[in-house]
Amino acid sequence: MDDFLKKIKAQVSDKEAMEHVKKIGEKIKKFGHTISGTVDGKGSLERPFAHTFGASFTLGFELICFFPIKDKGLKIVGNIFNKIIELAKSKELEIKSQILNDKRIYALPLAMLILDEELQKDVEKVWAKQLERDSLCSKFSTDDHQLVLIIASDKDGILPWDEKCRSYWPKMCPPPIVAIAQEEITGNDSLLTKLEGDYGIQ
Repeated sequence: MDDFLKKIKAQVSDKEAMEHVKKIGEKIKKFGHTISGTVDGKGSLERPFAHTFGASFTLGFELICFFPIKDKGLKIVGNIFNKIIELAKSKELEIKSQILNDKRIYALPLAMLILDEELQKDVEKVWAKQLERDSLCSKFSTDDHQLVLIIASDKDGILPWDEKCRSYWPKMCPPPIVAIAQEEITGNDSLLTKLEGDYGIQ
């Protein structure tokens, strides 16, 4: 994993950056959107994740999901994104904060959170920097796009705000964001209360 992280975070030359931009443009022209996977953030905020480019031109939103992208991971999360976009285009899925328990999208439950403007700016500043409006790739999303976060469950279908969630999933998506999602979607603030206790926040 360490070698993978070093490779994916290696310094990129101007030529490589422009080639990357060109490839993104070509994929969007061909497919309507494309999916990028990377690792970003520093220290305890470092996370692997994937996000879309180009979906906002037709649907008004881009998708992001903190997900293990090594090996088959990027393909799995890419399939999730493609199914969501396909169903949104056909009006079979409403893009709103909700739990997605739809086998057409994924075999396990997912949570969908529409990020508010402030949280979206934070997420794009720390992680999905390519979606910021002054970034090299900003032309591949609309100026007023919404950022939609998809939160994955563990192998038993338990979402990370539940204490029974196992393996690395409780920490995959930043817990404060998971706490916001839990309260927004379910009305329950148990994770937020736990985090406040853990960090002594009043």
